[in-house]
Amino acid sequence: MNIRKRICSFSLMIVFLGAFTTGCSSTEENKVAANQLVEEERGLTAQGVIEAKEISINTKIPGKIIKVHIEEGQEVKAGDLLLEISNDEIMAKKEQTLALISAAESARDAATGQVAAAKAMFAKANKGARSQDVEKAKAYFELMQKTFQRVDSLYEKGGVSKQKRDEVETQLKVAKATLSMANEGARSEDISAAQALVTQATSMEQAANNKVDQAKAGLQEVEAYLKDTKILAPIDGTITVLNSDEGELVSTGMGIATVSNLEDTWVEVKVKETDLGKVSVGQIVDVKLLSYEDEKFEGKVVRINKKPDFATKRATSENGDFDVVAFGVKIEINDNGKVLRPGMTAIINFSE
Repeated sequence: MNIRKRICSFSLMIVFLGAFTTGCSSTEENKVAANQLVEEERGLTAQGVIEAKEISINTKIPGKIIKVHIEEGQEVKAGDLLLEISNDEIMAKKEQTLALISAAESARDAATGQVAAAKAMFAKANKGARSQDVEKAKAYFELMQKTFQRVDSLYEKGGVSKQKRDEVETQLKVAKATLSMANEGARSEDISAAQALVTQATSMEQAANNKVDQAKAGLQEVEAYLKDTKILAPIDGTITVLNSDEGELVSTGMGIATVSNLEDTWVEVKVKETDLGKVSVGQIVDVKLLSYEDEKFEGKVVRINKKPDFATKRATSENGDFDVVAFGVKIEINDNGKVLRPGMTAIINFSE
């Protein structure tokens, strides 16, 4: 019995180890493939992943998606219509704003009319009576002068009574005062009152103009909101992610889709400071991809970071107890007409 138990236990251990080996093999496939590519190269080699310019599409206007014009994998140009958000509430707000503008413009027109009337009144008060009125007052005054002279002569001869003479003299004084007022214009207090009316009417007109400007600014804001209900592509590229469907409610800042420019790809790798002398800006490098094992790609070093990445520092035997830091190196890749997708593994060889 003991021998049988030992045989069974040994068999189970073999089965367990076999299962463990099988599980590990799937996780090591990428490393093995990458190592095969590295072994073929000489010089400094680094591993990274393909990156591309990606822009997350979201909405400034919360609401319901009423139309989706794209699908994953679709090529788009900057300015293409991607999605539409419901705009019923914004359209209602626009109608209200247009009504406010109309009312404000009517009030402004009325105020402008009041200004014109007040200015005309002031001009009349400032300039005095019309020439016709002056001529009429002058003719009446001259008539009363002659009349008084005749009556006064008759009075001296006893032809009329003193009362009659006094009456005609009073009429002469009134005619003289009327002519004087016609020549001098309105009194200063009348001119001041007319000026006050002009000032008041002008203030009302300015206030009305301000209300018109405010209402029009509100309309511009509403129209901007309406424009934001149509979501456009920000760049040329490919729809790599589409997270929403028609009828779905979306909120501000929520990621709806992603546009990626797959024609402009790069890799950023970490190079230890001990190897940094082997790398220079403008350097041409060889690139191999796990997705295209039998094809070589060319890359160009376009940037070496000024500051190290301390997250990758590590102690090595090369410098005793000190840490070796790494610097980020960006390499632009010529895709050779192939589709290079973000996340693909890339092996970079800085040939000596």
